[in-house]
Amino acid sequence: MQTGDTIIQDEQSAAGYNEQAQNTAWFAPEVVFGLAYEFVKTGDTILDLGIGSGLASIPFHKAGLHVYGLDGSSEILKICASKVFAAGLKLHDLRDLPLPYPGNFCNHVIAVGVLNSFKDLSALFKEVARIIQSQGIFAFTVENQQPDQADSYAINRVDVNEKARVETAVTLYRHSDAYITQTLYQSNFTLIKGLQFLAFKYPAEHRDIFFKAYVARKTG
Repeated sequence: MQTGDTIIQDEQSAAGYNEQAQNTAWFAPEVVFGLAYEFVKTGDTILDLGIGSGLASIPFHKAGLHVYGLDGSSEILKICASKVFAAGLKLHDLRDLPLPYPGNFCNHVIAVGVLNSFKDLSALFKEVARIIQSQGIFAFTVENQQPDQADSYAINRVDVNEKARVETAVTLYRHSDAYITQTLYQSNFTLIKGLQFLAFKYPAEHRDIFFKAYVARKTG
């Protein structure tokens, strides 16, 4: 499970990143790849925002795309670099805008398991629109907010088996369909697909966490 730049803080937590994803049944990378595959082709460039250890972008690399990645953790980027699949990696916090890429940098952008660290996505979506080429695909996940749910909650950075403690917790955010649709439209994207799925099981609270994957096309 990748839940944002603030989750991977040090070498120990970075080393357990893939294991944590497996233990929590985190299949968002497979969901996003499956939804986006028909819109990409061999030789395209794709930028992975919050690339982590590369779980979400390796399938695109195997499909023949040139992968670039950005993450806020130097330790997790070392793990990603050791897999020798990315054309370029950069250390950068997604909250620090603008992102370190020129306009029209790549064909497509993905952001898997990182946007639930943001309460407001509007500035980042506009930045993605600047970086991505016309007709490019933006595929991403958010935690899907249900009508009876709050828009945020606390979770431990690494140990999801224990209830959140103040000294180790971060705040994660849920986003509604209406909010995502509106924010995409305001950033010159047209929504193509959306699919809710069981993202992972949160053992500390014995409950399921549901995300939604979206695929949008830049129209401007």
